[in-house]
Amino acid sequence: MISVVKNNLASVPDYGENMPVSRYSDGSVESYIFDKTWQFSGAIQAGVGIPTDVSFSQIDLRYRKYIQSTLAYIMDEFKQKNKTHPTIGQLQHWKNGLKFIAQSLGECNWNLLSDDRMFMQFKRSFSEIVSERGLSQTLINNVVTTLGLLNSLNLCHRIVTIESLNIQSIRPVKQHIAIPTNIYQQILNDAVSTVESLHPYRHEISALMSRVQTVYDEEKNRKDRSSSPGQINDRTRTRIRKIVHNIPDFKLTRDGTNISNILTPCAIVLLAFSGVRVGELKSFTKESYEERKGANGDNISFLKGETTKTVDGIPKKEVWQTHSISKDALELAYDCTAYLRATYIDDVNKQYTENKISLDEYKKTLRVLEAVFLPVTLEGTKKTNYSSTAARSKNLKSYLVQLNIKATKEDVDSFNTLNPSWHGELKEGSFLPKVSAHDFRRSFAVFFRRYGFGTTSTIKFQYKHKNINMSDYYGKNAQLQHFEDVLLDSDLVQLLHEEGVNFGVDMFDEIYNDSETLSGSGGERIAKDKFEKLRSGDRVYMTRAEIESLVRNGTLSIVKLPTGGYCTNSSCSRVCGIGEFSAEIKPCEHQIITDKEAKRIQRQNMRLIKTFRDLNNGDPMMNSILIGAKQKIKRNESLIINHGIKVTAFEDNIKGTIAISGG
Repeated sequence: MISVVKNNLASVPDYGENMPVSRYSDGSVESYIFDKTWQFSGAIQAGVGIPTDVSFSQIDLRYRKYIQSTLAYIMDEFKQKNKTHPTIGQLQHWKNGLKFIAQSLGECNWNLLSDDRMFMQFKRSFSEIVSERGLSQTLINNVVTTLGLLNSLNLCHRIVTIESLNIQSIRPVKQHIAIPTNIYQQILNDAVSTVESLHPYRHEISALMSRVQTVYDEEKNRKDRSSSPGQINDRTRTRIRKIVHNIPDFKLTRDGTNISNILTPCAIVLLAFSGVRVGELKSFTKESYEERKGANGDNISFLKGETTKTVDGIPKKEVWQTHSISKDALELAYDCTAYLRATYIDDVNKQYTENKISLDEYKKTLRVLEAVFLPVTLEGTKKTNYSSTAARSKNLKSYLVQLNIKATKEDVDSFNTLNPSWHGELKEGSFLPKVSAHDFRRSFAVFFRRYGFGTTSTIKFQYKHKNINMSDYYGKNAQLQHFEDVLLDSDLVQLLHEEGVNFGVDMFDEIYNDSETLSGSGGERIAKDKFEKLRSGDRVYMTRAEIESLVRNGTLSIVKLPTGGYCTNSSCSRVCGIGEFSAEIKPCEHQIITDKEAKRIQRQNMRLIKTFRDLNNGDPMMNSILIGAKQKIKRNESLIINHGIKVTAFEDNIKGTIAISGG
């Protein structure tokens, strides 16, 4: 049945070309309704470096003015109803929705959507656009919510939901990846090493780069010869090759790659040791690091910044726990780019003096230039756009390629477990299929949950680097409750919770259903019960759905030990899993070793044996260390021998043992 289009509809006002849509803070007009770009530097508060403009340049000229009129009407109605200005994100959301509605409808008479026949035609057309262009689910959702707005503003009589539209993106929705442990360690090892090795030279780096820029300017402005850009660059390179310095692994170039190779590791350190989003990272200044005394007198490290993940999008001050290495990362990133910052500030001051930018733009740009991360090349920076690309996916990917970290079989298995929606996309011998700043955020959550980073006694996760003791770092997280004003952001807390659930389900599924053999006191008890149940005809000990239910209600809990195996006593304060040596003679009654974990323990044992033999040189001072190492090796042998792993008994004697005679 074809419905009749109702006429009792509101209409979009017929705005004139001189209709203002935004004003500066002093009240003067910033943008008019039919400008190609609407600027909101005076009306909308945004995060550091986040653009405050909405462009209409990609909208078909046939629809542009009507879409602008409709968007202006929606914006005005929103302000009246909510007593606040919509965010840039909301305006972009509605603009994109209107654009695809217009393209699918073939015009901007939103009233036509009330007609059943026209709506079916719209659905067919929009479905074709979704398929042909591979539109994301986010853009489809934009269209649905915009249709809802048109209905709520009485511009059409059509209530549309995702279900009634019945159009799905052909692009699968994938979560951000969690980086496998071994790859993650290698990335952080290099990033931390870069920060620590270059931090003492940060001022010298800036001075050298300023000198390089001076050389280029001299060659460019020489009066004695006229040269092409290529010749100028050649002469510049010749001169800078003669500049001598003692900075390790630092090459003088003008293209910014050398500075980018410093800023990206700094960004990785900050991302990995805080879990912040990339927008929050951009808000950090040199003064963002702070320490406070914890309940036991230890210093707890924090990062202070801004988040825009608020109800109204207005930046809000936020604090994140971090590691003290973050202080060096902030200082290195800020001080090594001092030459860039000085040039950018001079340029912005000149623009403001010459009335090329407003006071609002000027203040916002100066705030951007307080941040530690800046663009690494002076050329190509437009007007007030000084937002850094240090944590951009392209830069992170390039950095990882330089490190040449290729996946092992163990990495592939770990990747597939951690990232079900990416299963099969990491191949042995290849690089990660993607990497972004948000992937470090998820990896932060995974490490936090999967390795029991709650108390120092449950784990000692060392990044193979003298200053990065992860047990100390994450152990201090428990003290955050003593500061009412210091909390992880709510989204990160939820992410941590979900990763905890995912981890529990994966690990208990491995224990109950995948591993043929279980050892350790806890493992032996489960194996006995499991054998009885499977013998009675059940295919699995417990389904994943049953496991998830018990994990979510707290009945099941688990901690993964970095030395191999699991502990099902989450409140345990024992130290059985934190060190190289056995700390207690009595085995832990909660420890479980699966087939997969037994292989990890075997690899650990091989490393322990090598360490033992390297240290076993007859020095009596090493005896206690060697005794502890041998205890651990023999304990590991007893744990893994039942998993079908070939074990050669370790029988090395300790050299130089002091013999004490009786009498």
